[in-house]
Amino acid sequence: MGPVEAADEPFSALPSTSGARGASDPMGVSVTWQFAAILGGLALVLVVLLWAVWEFVVSAEQRRLIASRSALAQAEYSASTPMVRLDAALHRTEWGARLSRRLARAGTEVRLSTFLVALVGGSLLAVVVVWQVLAPLFGLLAAAGVAFLFFSYLSRAEAKRREEFTGQLPDLARVLSNATSAGLALPTAVAIAADELDGPAGEELGRMAESMKLGANFEEAVAELRERMPSRELGVLLSTLIVASRSGGSLVSALRNISTTLENRKETRREVQTILAETTSTVWALGFMSVGALFLLNMIQPGIMRTMTSEPAGIGVLLIAAALFVVGFVAVSRITRFKM
Repeated sequence: MGPVEAADEPFSALPSTSGARGASDPMGVSVTWQFAAILGGLALVLVVLLWAVWEFVVSAEQRRLIASRSALAQAEYSASTPMVRLDAALHRTEWGARLSRRLARAGTEVRLSTFLVALVGGSLLAVVVVWQVLAPLFGLLAAAGVAFLFFSYLSRAEAKRREEFTGQLPDLARVLSNATSAGLALPTAVAIAADELDGPAGEELGRMAESMKLGANFEEAVAELRERMPSRELGVLLSTLIVASRSGGSLVSALRNISTTLENRKETRREVQTILAETTSTVWALGFMSVGALFLLNMIQPGIMRTMTSEPAGIGVLLIAAALFVVGFVAVSRITRFKM
């Protein structure tokens, strides 16, 4: 190696500045393009989102207009369904109208036709199942039992809603007292109470207010409410309102006194119901245990129920047992029934 070559070696070992600059330029360009691509993507997403929101608003407005134009057609279609036609036919009968009023008093949103179709379907299913499992006689009794359960549920729903309405009477009396003390008329006070109260009281007072808006006078609306909600406490309150609407008088003080009395009766009823709740549950438990005993005997000795129902002695034993259960059920039900 010559002296010139040895002198050039340190300079050849140094990195080239132009090469480093050339290698760094592509990296800067790629970062810039990536940032621009991200911004472009975000802008595109924002544009698509705004377009989707606009389309949703426009389509919602179009659906509203279409729905408002076709409301009559929708109502005509709903009125032409088989269940609605059956419901209208049942309402024209006396017993159908009576049962419809009971459903309304129970506060259920079930149509009369739906209730009867479910009743008939459940009875037929019980007949088929119990007929095959136990005996034909028990199949017929099962249909009657299903009907009894349906109407017992309806009666209990009526009683429960009536109790809830009675429990709201102290609040109703206070609202009416406050409204009348402010100088409002009784129909206006009833409308305010319908807005203030919830549950059965609000619903029934709303019906009463709508009835008066449609032309019924105060006494007619009160008579309709008393028919829908037969209650001694409600009768006292409504009688006070009727007397006040006829002759005037110190309605505010009377309503406040009634509110205090109803509150005391409410607490007494609650205590009595708590005491009798265990006995009432025992009555229903005995009824279901008697039905379960029949299936248990048939499982222990298959075919025993068919054998018993085919012999006069077996039918007599079953009738005596059923009579004892029915007498006990009715006796305990009447013992636990109370009126205040």
